Amino acid sequence: MVDILLAAYNGENYIAEQLDSILQQTCRDFRIIIRDDGSRDSTCSILRRYEAEHPDRIRVMVNQPTTGAAKKNFFQLLSDSDSEYVMFCDQDDIWGPDKIALTMNEMDKLEKQYGKAVPLLVHTDLSVADRTGRVIADSFQRYMKLPVQKAFNRLIIQNDVTGCTVMINRCLAEYMRQADQTDRILMHDHWAAMIASVFGKRAYLDIPTMRYRQHGDNSVGAKDAGSISYLYGRFRAGRKQFRKELLRSAEQAAYFMEVYGSLPMEAEGKLLLTAYSGLGRMNKLQRIRFYAKYQVWKQGMIRRIMQIVWG
Repeated sequence: MVDILLAAYNGENYIAEQLDSILQQTCRDFRIIIRDDGSRDSTCSILRRYEAEHPDRIRVMVNQPTTGAAKKNFFQLLSDSDSEYVMFCDQDDIWGPDKIALTMNEMDKLEKQYGKAVPLLVHTDLSVADRTGRVIADSFQRYMKLPVQKAFNRLIIQNDVTGCTVMINRCLAEYMRQADQTDRILMHDHWAAMIASVFGKRAYLDIPTMRYRQHGDNSVGAKDAGSISYLYGRFRAGRKQFRKELLRSAEQAAYFMEVYGSLPMEAEGKLLLTAYSGLGRMNKLQRIRFYAKYQVWKQGMIRRIMQIVWG
């Protein structure tokens, strides 16, 4: 059984199409667990209608009090799940009919090789769509100039795992449930990817399994990383924003060590996490030396220049 965890908030324009795409999956061994985080539009009434039509397939809850963030909503949803596998789901995308089946096939391969007693994660590519669902880029990874690299020294500074494509096994979900200070975590998908990289395994399927809809109100969103507008936007955000993001990732590493540091892990990974946690206490020269020593670099020439100049 796969639990599909859907975090909802003011999604009346797109959530029905998303639910329809999930209900049409070729793999039928799933249920959808939904938490609405205080929507002020008709999202809840839409969800209740689908729940009434599919009582064995859909479960809807309303957060009281609200969490105020998709990340926190997803961590709350994890506590509602008891299935062998979990998938994360945004409210405004469109799943391909074989998304679950393709991802589960990769998960089966991981389990045959490594067993179920280690944290396992599978993620895929996705296409980028406009607000109408029309595809504007066949590959999110290429659109964002963010090719998947499994090296932990790259993941620690820049996440390349997109949460709405992810499937995790029960073991990884149990690791995630140990984290209760979600304010110190950047995003649930980055946290899950770090767990899989340090304590388990992850696999990437280089085909799009869904359409990632862009409509202007996305929590994260996709942007053409090679466009002038993207580069100008990053430049306008400037050093202060870049440093803030960098230091937040260092804080995430510090919290990771607080939660899991007593567990057995490879010495190299432990050393990297410990060193990266202290990034905010380093001066400019020390940080550059750290990046070079551990090869902790963001992907792409422009991002790397920003890291050297501003980071």
